[in-house]
This record gives sequence, structure tokens and C-alpha cells, in this order.
Amino acid sequence: MMNPLKRLRLLFVMMVLSGLAGCASQPPQPVQIERISPEQLAALVPPAQSILSLEEIVSMSKKGKTDTEIIEAIKQSQSRYSLTPSEVLSWHQKGISKGVLDYMQQANALAQQNAIADEINKREKARVEAETRLKRERDSARLRSMDPWFYGGPGYYGGPWGYRPYWGGGMGWRYW
Repeated sequence: MMNPLKRLRLLFVMMVLSGLAGCASQPPQPVQIERISPEQLAALVPPAQSILSLEEIVSMSKKGKTDTEIIEAIKQSQSRYSLTPSEVLSWHQKGISKGVLDYMQQANALAQQNAIADEINKREKARVEAETRLKRERDSARLRSMDPWFYGGPGYYGGPWGYRPYWGGGMGWRYW
């Protein structure tokens, strides 16, 4: 036979442990990152287009135009160049200055980054809109279920709490 104090202590320990078990929750889910595949990336990044040819840039350099004038001509023509390191070296040997070649590489990299950022922003906006819509639907359902005059359950006296029998005081009056 157990001592009543030991029983009380055991009961208290069991209540505390069951309370702690009831408070346990699932760990938060890690954030899902939607990756862009190489095929999607190739479709996103605009292809380099050169309206002002590299030969024209070489001739402008040989005519004595400064780097800023050549860069301004490239900006005006909205040309972009995708050059490999060996092509950069080759065009430098043909007469294009390092400053112009650096600008060409930076402008192409910036255009690629902007295209990727636009796609990421578009996806994030769609995700936020979907999340907002789901929250609105959840709140609407919550409010509907709290409305005592919302009869969505079985029978005339149904509702969010299910069927409630008629507890009247006679003459059709109903007490809640």
C-alpha cells in the first residue's frame, strides 16, 4: 500500500509530464526555396544583342575616340555583348581598350542580374498574394463559424456546434 503523500506526489508528476507532452509542438518547417533550373535561367536571361558591331568599336578606337564616347555610343545603340575571356583578349589586341571591354562585361552581367531579380520578384509577389488569399479565406471561415445565427449544420437548430435540442420554457421560447 502506498503512502497518500507518495500517491499525491506521483499524481502531481504525472500531471506535469502530461501537461508538458500536451505543450509539445512540431518544429517549424524549413523555408522552401524554389530553385530556378538552368533551362529556366537560359529562358529568363535576355540574349546579348549587338547593334553596334565589335568591328565598328575597333574602328572608333582607331579613329581616336575616347572610352566615354565609345561607351556612350554602346549605350545609345542598346548593344550588349557576351564575350568569353579569350574573345576579350582577342578584341583588346585588335584595339578595343580595357575600359570599354570592362563596361561591356559589366553591362551584360547587370542585364542578367536584372532579369533574374525580376523573375524572383514576380514569384515572390505571386506567393504573397496566394498567402494573403488563404489568410482571408481562413479568417472568413473562422468568422462564419463564430456567428450564432449561421445555420450550417443538421436540422433547424444546427450550426457550428452541431444539433442542439430544443430547451424551451414553453410557448416556443428558446433559452440558450
